[in-house]
Amino acid sequence: MYDPYEVLASLDRNMWPVIGLCGFAMLCNYTWFFAAVRQGFRDQVVPVPLFCTFFWLAGDASMVMRFDLWFNVIGHWYVKLFWLALVFTVICELVFVWMTLRFGRKEFAPGLNQSQFTLLVLLGIATMWIAWELIKGMIGDDLYINYFHLANLVGPAMAAAQLFRRGNRAGTSPLIWGAYTLMVASWFTACALWYGGPFASPAYIGLYVFCTGCAAAMTVAVARMPAYVPPASTQAARANGAAAMPA
Repeated sequence: MYDPYEVLASLDRNMWPVIGLCGFAMLCNYTWFFAAVRQGFRDQVVPVPLFCTFFWLAGDASMVMRFDLWFNVIGHWYVKLFWLALVFTVICELVFVWMTLRFGRKEFAPGLNQSQFTLLVLLGIATMWIAWELIKGMIGDDLYINYFHLANLVGPAMAAAQLFRRGNRAGTSPLIWGAYTLMVASWFTACALWYGGPFASPAYIGLYVFCTGCAAAMTVAVARMPAYVPPASTQAARANGAAAMPA
């Protein structure tokens, strides 16, 4: 746990470095999000592991929904800027949910019909939302700082399982994981240098090094994986779509 007002006071003393480095982290975040959306549609697969989509949407959307807390109760520049950044993040995560509904059934639940799979996905999101609110209360994460640590940590772990199960670069690319690595490295550096409190402790430093190392390892692993070759049905659909386009 941490004192949110001590953290905000520390951020005030280092406002421009925090804005610069965290802003760069968010730019990297949007880069890999947009690249994942593009890659997922290109390969017609789910680009983000289901657990990550559910967890990130629950955490980010719950922060966005606390508009009154950030703007009228706390009223600090840091939480206002993060609220704005997460609005666009939540929009991207909703696209990931839509991609999961469109492409996920054939890979994750072929025995279900589309209505059953949709219900299962919605139940997963609701379950994760309830779980996150319980966890947030237990760890006293008033400013969502530890949430971002957890969100960054689960990405490589869950994506590694998906990558090695597929055995190829379906839905992913070195660009995605290179941007992810820069994102977490920038965020963790800002936390260690300027957030104060426990965020420069050995335990947190260990978390930062471990998570960044895992993301970098994913970049290397993806680069070494064979390229994805879509099935014949997908290639035919692409060809038909291209043929239908006017010259």
